[in-house]
Amino acid sequence: MKYISLADFEKLQNTKFVNYNYNEKANNYVRGISIDSRSLKSGDIFWAIKGDKFDGHNYVVDSIKKGASALVIEDAFATKYKTLDIPVIVVDDTLSALQNFSSFHRRKYNIPLIGITGTNGKTTTKEMINWILQAKYNVLKTKGNFNNLIGVPLTLFNLKSDHQIAIIEMGTNQPGEIEQLVTISNPNSALITNIGRGHLQNFSSIDALAEEKSSLFKGINNRGNIFLNLDDPRLPKFKYRKNTLWSYSLNKNKKARVSGELIELDKQGMGYWKLNNRVKIKMKTPGSHHVQNALAASTVALQFGFNEKEIKEALEEYTAYDKRMQLVQSAGVSFINDSYNANPDSFLPALSTLQHIADKNNGRKIVVMGDMLELGLESENIHYDLIISMMDYNISGIFTIGKYCDLVVHELKQKGYDNIFWFKRHEDLAKSLKNFLKKGDFCLLKGSRGMQMEKVLGYL
Repeated sequence: MKYISLADFEKLQNTKFVNYNYNEKANNYVRGISIDSRSLKSGDIFWAIKGDKFDGHNYVVDSIKKGASALVIEDAFATKYKTLDIPVIVVDDTLSALQNFSSFHRRKYNIPLIGITGTNGKTTTKEMINWILQAKYNVLKTKGNFNNLIGVPLTLFNLKSDHQIAIIEMGTNQPGEIEQLVTISNPNSALITNIGRGHLQNFSSIDALAEEKSSLFKGINNRGNIFLNLDDPRLPKFKYRKNTLWSYSLNKNKKARVSGELIELDKQGMGYWKLNNRVKIKMKTPGSHHVQNALAASTVALQFGFNEKEIKEALEEYTAYDKRMQLVQSAGVSFINDSYNANPDSFLPALSTLQHIADKNNGRKIVVMGDMLELGLESENIHYDLIISMMDYNISGIFTIGKYCDLVVHELKQKGYDNIFWFKRHEDLAKSLKNFLKKGDFCLLKGSRGMQMEKVLGYL
């Protein structure tokens, strides 16, 4: 195992040590790195990060009580904490230092690192890749939503000498973030699931968002692998790559190196599909969009030496990840819990899945919808268009929460729509929904992460 020692901090520029000498640093290895005094474990370094809503420097004393072995703080706080009994590492900016130090740590390990981004499906695809690869490799993967400029560095600190592959998820909500994450993590393989209308608030157009996402591909040299979804027209093409271009398509694109074909969705919406015309795979996650994710994961696995039979065996045991198209049964009602996040391009396949399952089982269709956040100036129009499109699915009831839904519902009520409702609180929505539901109904829950639509299930 390659440890992190306090001496490694010498590699950071403009670093000063308080209460420590070099000989001690060289022989002192840290247990881990924490930015949260509440979850810090004895022996961890406490890294004081300044955020929009908190400042880690205010929790230094708490971290010491929990057993912090050292502190990383900004120069402005050096005098305040210079008399402490534990080592203090002083830097100009703790966030930049976190990113730089994690990048230094990542470069200790000459292993494949797959960077993955995309508007929709990146977490599910990452989980599917890990699910397959773990049969032969020791894999480090991004956990939870640790896919930003703080989460990626913290993930990289978990790299150890026994890891053989790393899968790092990268998110973005502002220009330049993917490029920064590429610089930090130094990926040598890359996959972009798709480009859709998500996190548009800080981008001038969807083309600008596509340019941002494509920064991941630009960070891969000619020896690295590009996993390219040929079914997305907004993704760049690579005319001059051959051996290191792993293209895939679910739409019978003849240029695809790896091909998939959807045969059918069963009564529960589970996909049945063919991989490279060699094996047929029965999914345990509903929706044709999960077949697309599975095809992407299969393409990565093929590059890492798996054959189609091995991929089939793994994918047929994979089940839905937390709050992502999870099927939940309660009091005779089937809920599709897709509440982790939402944008218009992820809502549509979820609605199609709801329609398929309900129609196959002769049940009513109900939608519980929370606002889709970070869509910019077109937010109200996008919500209006989506809710209007739901009428094509013969939805029996639409229960909503959030300010954009409020505006749309108010307007539609004035136009005579009577099967759509808005609520201020999750608890009130759940109470009304409970009275509305009947045995045999199918109900989709979906909204942006900030809307926490899973609360509705908790109140039922």
